[in-house]
Amino acid sequence: MLCVKILKDDRMKEIKIKGNNILKTLNKLSTNNDSISELYTWNYENITTKCYGCYDGEAGFENKHELPPNGISVFLEEDSSEKLLFGDLFIIRLKGDELINTSISDYGEFYNLMFNGFDDCLSEEEDYTDGVEDDYGTSDSETDEDYEILTDDIDDNLEKDTNDY
Repeated sequence: MLCVKILKDDRMKEIKIKGNNILKTLNKLSTNNDSISELYTWNYENITTKCYGCYDGEAGFENKHELPPNGISVFLEEDSSEKLLFGDLFIIRLKGDELINTSISDYGEFYNLMFNGFDDCLSEEEDYTDGVEDDYGTSDSETDEDYEILTDDIDDNLEKDTNDY
């Protein structure tokens, strides 16, 4: 099966895993000094997404990737999007009890769905700037009735370059 390996610098790789003992297989593939464990689980549309990795480590080995929010952990109290993790992380998905392929784009789609609140933040910011004048004395809330285009026949054609190089 295919799973996603998230390196500590936030790069991602797709790797193939074999066997029934996922944890043992991932520990062999990991470059972490400590053994890894199941850190967080998310359930979405009959698919369970799991993150494996290390929650403790040395300075300089922090994983820069921010996990999606609201992951459930058996032993970690911090939200999955706030917990500092170390070394390699692994993302796998299951449908029922069966391991299913997880590509980087599968994880990216899941990641965007879990972070759906960011769109709301942007629209609130846009609402905040409505009606505020910019440096040119114009307002974001101007409509077509607020101004008139005086000339529309602008020559956009370029002249031929006749220089010798």
